[in-house]
Amino acid sequence: MGVETFFVISGFLITGILLDNRSDTARSSILKQFYIRRFLRIFPLFYAAILVGLLLQADSMGETWCWHVSYLSNIYFYLFGWHGSLSHFWSLAVEEQFYLFWPLLMVFLPGRFLPVAILLSMLAAPLYAMDMNTFHPGIPGGSTASILMPSCMGALGMGAWLAWAMRNGMPMRSIKRWLLCLGLLGVGIWYGGGCPALIKPFNRLAEDCLLGWMVFSAAEGMGGVPGWFLSCAPLNYLGKISYGLYIIHNFAAPLCRNTILLVGKPAWLVAMYKVETLQILMFITVTVGLASLSWYFFEKPINDLKHRFPYPGNLKSSDPQPE
Repeated sequence: MGVETFFVISGFLITGILLDNRSDTARSSILKQFYIRRFLRIFPLFYAAILVGLLLQADSMGETWCWHVSYLSNIYFYLFGWHGSLSHFWSLAVEEQFYLFWPLLMVFLPGRFLPVAILLSMLAAPLYAMDMNTFHPGIPGGSTASILMPSCMGALGMGAWLAWAMRNGMPMRSIKRWLLCLGLLGVGIWYGGGCPALIKPFNRLAEDCLLGWMVFSAAEGMGGVPGWFLSCAPLNYLGKISYGLYIIHNFAAPLCRNTILLVGKPAWLVAMYKVETLQILMFITVTVGLASLSWYFFEKPINDLKHRFPYPGNLKSSDPQPE
């Protein structure tokens, strides 16, 4: 659900950036700036992690690196199954595949066709997943078509549609109510046992309706406890370093586990703490610590170069941190 939430946020922010900067006279410039800025934010840390993984021989990096560097991790996992510490790269592969075609649609497609294209992409997602799972299934016990990019367009398209609706005078209060009602109805029917497993992808679309309601509510601004929680300093700091958290966390988990095994679970340690609790505390400390170092000494200096590549008109935009 965390990854699915990020897809909705990503579709919302990326589409908003493209729509805000869309103009007849600067379309090629928009794409150029967009891809340069995405490159500066995503590529350096990702390829650095792959290089370190190759040097340390992490999991099957030596045999599968070519899939990862070309952002085809999700296709590899669908065809051949998961690979431990590398498995989280599937969602970044989905993002990069989304970046290849979505900006072209949002920038060059005539404005009257944009809502139709967005809605069709959302509705096609569960149909694509159903077809792939039925007629082209992955390996037994492996991943399903849910990790393939077209299957994720329900969430990405939901965010995109909200971004378009906000900018085109749609009745957002009514849309929020419909999203909440449809989401609760669909999820309730599914978890109530009223739907066959074949149409499970449509349950994902119902979840996307709920997440769309949540993301847009947050974008409008929440009050009370939810608003305080979303704006509190620790959570915002984690958001700042979230790309590092994403890249590092799956490597930090086995590192912590192996460290505990290396010391042999001494009696004093077992007496003071449950080993599982200690492993969780170590995992949080190592992941946040390494992500912080990555942000301040590696990512931020590169990310600051984006100021040299403003969008046409120097419109303010928000860049999502890839999950």
